[in-house]
Amino acid sequence: MVQHDSKIPYSEQANLEIDREIARGLTVSAGYLFVSAHHLVRAENLNVCPPFGAAAGTTVPSVTPGTPGCGVPGNPAPEAPPPAWPAGKAFFYNGVNPSGTPAFPNAGLLYYTDNTGNSNYNGLTLQLTERFNKIFTLNANYTWSHTFDDGTFTTFVSTPQDLYDRPLEYANSNQDVRQRFVTNFSIEGPKDSFLRNFTFSNIVTLQTPRPFTLFVGFDANGDTNPVTDRVGTAPRNSYYGDDLYSWDLRVSRYFQFRERYRLDLMVDAFNVLNRPNVDEVTSVYGAAVFCGSGAIPQRYKDAGTIATQNQAIAFDTGTGPPTCPSAAELGPVPAPPVPSASFGSPRTMLNPRQFQFAAKFSF
Repeated sequence: MVQHDSKIPYSEQANLEIDREIARGLTVSAGYLFVSAHHLVRAENLNVCPPFGAAAGTTVPSVTPGTPGCGVPGNPAPEAPPPAWPAGKAFFYNGVNPSGTPAFPNAGLLYYTDNTGNSNYNGLTLQLTERFNKIFTLNANYTWSHTFDDGTFTTFVSTPQDLYDRPLEYANSNQDVRQRFVTNFSIEGPKDSFLRNFTFSNIVTLQTPRPFTLFVGFDANGDTNPVTDRVGTAPRNSYYGDDLYSWDLRVSRYFQFRERYRLDLMVDAFNVLNRPNVDEVTSVYGAAVFCGSGAIPQRYKDAGTIATQNQAIAFDTGTGPPTCPSAAELGPVPAPPVPSASFGSPRTMLNPRQFQFAAKFSF
């Protein structure tokens, strides 16, 4: 279903840039960019009863979820959260329907989109450009930025974890990259030496990691949607992957035959250092709450992630340091209560070192 009176999306943009030549051929610049977009498409599942302690009929934009199914015979209000459930997090289970509390029991997921999404981008860019005697050129760019949104993706995994508290979705965007440095430079061989017609080029990219959402992996809060549940009270996109370091280079030479004929020979090497750059990590934690006495996982290969992968956690026996809650403490929350050993492991990788050979003939 789509909101019939959807508003037209629009954006606001402001930027300021200052350039200054501080020496012959050497230019520096600093710029700031702000972009804010409004009325973006956002999704939700309307087939959700109010959580424990909430009154039926709570409104979300221009629709009223939770009626008439909630509160009718056979579908009572959810029961109290189990003892181990994080304080302040919605809980939708009830004793009659332990698999969840849909407002319309025979309707499944009622997927609805409206235009209530917003996003904001703030970015600061510093740039250095150098040109020396047509032999050496350098361009270096550094960007510090931060991108926020409230889940403006029309996928099932982007529906809100709590339909009745949609502002909880406002967090780091999927595209948020805080720092990025890219530099490229090229050197041409002197015309009066054996290096004439040679060109040596480089591109170096350094980037801080992208964020990922810590998903439970099953329907822990009982809203009948198993793909949106986040671990504990962790906000959306609160776990960070791996840094990106990449160095690409090219060596080329051209041969001129008369005035109209030219042959270019090129050798490219991508990811020269053959660094294993992780693109995406497995962010399904596998338990409803954070377990163990160690640090909460926050980024790729940190102490909390390693402890989870090594299964350095166990069921709570009532003795020793706090570990995972027991089945009794979690009540109707589905098993398994123990985190997955594959959490935080690489899911996709960027390309390893590659070589490319090319020839171009111009006439």
